[in-house]
Amino acid sequence: MADTIVAEGRALQALVNLILVLADNKYFLGRRLSEWCPGGPSLESSVAAAALAQEELGHARALYPLLEDMPVTEAPGPLQRGNERDRRYVVSFLDEPLPTWAHVVAALALVDPALTVMFNALRECRFEDLRKRAARIPGEETFHRKYADGRVRDLARTDGGRAALQARVDELLPEMLCWFGPADEEGVRELKAQGLLSMDSAELRAAYLDDIRPVLEAAQISLTTDDLPWDRWNQLQRRLS
Repeated sequence: MADTIVAEGRALQALVNLILVLADNKYFLGRRLSEWCPGGPSLESSVAAAALAQEELGHARALYPLLEDMPVTEAPGPLQRGNERDRRYVVSFLDEPLPTWAHVVAALALVDPALTVMFNALRECRFEDLRKRAARIPGEETFHRKYADGRVRDLARTDGGRAALQARVDELLPEMLCWFGPADEEGVRELKAQGLLSMDSAELRAAYLDDIRPVLEAAQISLTTDDLPWDRWNQLQRRLS
């Protein structure tokens, strides 16, 4: 089936890369949340972290098998413990355990919505199995978003909490804006041209900012979108180096 739905050349390479990026980021977001299950600022936070972690890891497990349908000689294998391969396709913010609750809230408020924007752009993908997952996953993220928005508002109620979250947003947002790729990225352009992705990099980035801006700005968290660090951008792993 894969030979009839996946284009050759750069579009195929870009699709394999995109699936890996989505799966690895889901895996590590789930893992980082799970590490806060016993240490959240409240019992409610710990319970919610456990529920969110389980769903994020479940999404990763649903995505990795799609690589088996790709007509490529060899694709990186799925992550189960996190150390199965040296190259990981995850944003650098999730490389290590998140040291503070503000880091957790920033990941929920910035990483998770970026993944959802990408899934929404895959809802009409010609790769049927990916299209089905892309249609299902955003609906399962509804609780995640409500929870993240609530935690943003909670932190912003105090000057110290707002300052801590602002620092983490300043650290993470440039990477997440780069995550959608430069405006002329060939792989994304090929995916859109061949009916695998409905938006190009600039459109994805604009949709992302439209999504995250209202809650963050209402919490008096400023968003700096200029001078992105493209000189540190690793296009293959879609992360800053």
